[in-house]
Amino acid sequence: MKPAIRILIAIAATGVSLKAAPFLTVGDSAELFLTGTTGIRADDNILLASNKTSDVIYSVTPGFDFVYGHNALYSGHIYYQEAWNFYNNHHKLNTDLSSVGLDGSYNDQKTKVHYAASWAQLAQNTVDVRSNNLVRRDVGNVLLNGEVAATDKSSLSAGVNFNSIDYKRAGFDNSKITEVPLNYYYEYTPKTDLSLGLTFRDTKLNVGSDSKDYFYNVGARGEFTPKLSGTVAVGYTVRDFTTGPSQNTFGIQSSLAYALDEKTSVQFGVTNDFGVSGQGDTQRNLTGTVGVQSLISANWSVGTSLSYRSIHYYGLSARSDDYFEGSVNATYIVNAIVSVTGGYTYRDYSSKLVDSSFTNNVFSIAANIRY
Repeated sequence: MKPAIRILIAIAATGVSLKAAPFLTVGDSAELFLTGTTGIRADDNILLASNKTSDVIYSVTPGFDFVYGHNALYSGHIYYQEAWNFYNNHHKLNTDLSSVGLDGSYNDQKTKVHYAASWAQLAQNTVDVRSNNLVRRDVGNVLLNGEVAATDKSSLSAGVNFNSIDYKRAGFDNSKITEVPLNYYYEYTPKTDLSLGLTFRDTKLNVGSDSKDYFYNVGARGEFTPKLSGTVAVGYTVRDFTTGPSQNTFGIQSSLAYALDEKTSVQFGVTNDFGVSGQGDTQRNLTGTVGVQSLISANWSVGTSLSYRSIHYYGLSARSDDYFEGSVNATYIVNAIVSVTGGYTYRDYSSKLVDSSFTNNVFSIAANIRY
């Protein structure tokens, strides 16, 4: 197993001895877990606005996780959660939000398939989705990706990824985005593959201009050194609009992990790609991220992450904005069922658009149950 991946698994599982027993065992290869989180967070800018509004939010999130396919060709899990959020001062912002999903895979060594589907109700403002109230929206996703061996040293992969956003407030642009990646992989070394790919993306908006993207790329994946692993793809992206001139940019998609030692891993990556805002405006996003996770004992893990995003808007609202986010967190495993997580997040958004810049500080602590 790759060192960086081994560290991440260790941090997530925190040792075999602390693995939770299932609430219900179904046959020889399926288990049902009851899950739950109860937490509190102090947020000094709940709407991510230039004029801050602060509050303390209490949350309760019960659910379940059905895990299937232990030691089988098909494996995965089905989950459901119901999240209640209670605002201490702004009671009108209280929410009851559902989420459900499936994530699984098929693997017979020659053919690998990843399939997933999810649907979630959201009511949380982001850099791209903000107003003078929390923005309610339903977000759906369906993914299917497969890879099959072509020769002893090569393989072909293809897939489809569909995302939809349905806003429940006026002033936002619903979207449906379909992405189709095609890749050819060649084994350069026993642990590293080179790749040649094309990703097609179709973006349909209710109000804004529809577009089609083409990302032509070359790349590599696997274990590049005993401590460095991940995927990298670089190339050229073209966005064609149904109306107006096309845009193009240098494209990159990368996700890497470096094992500092047996207990600490650094994850980092850079992306540069087109996107669309909640109002339907075309964006070009250059994003860099770096994070560190460390298992400091059988019960304690800590982490930190930093990200920077340069957002360039096209059209009538042409401008370039900057977004920075940093966080620290710590998790304590009480026993095989209960864990406690605490954290702090800082956000800073700078924009030339009047009354659009903001800063945000969030302190949080939560107890998690898996039984």
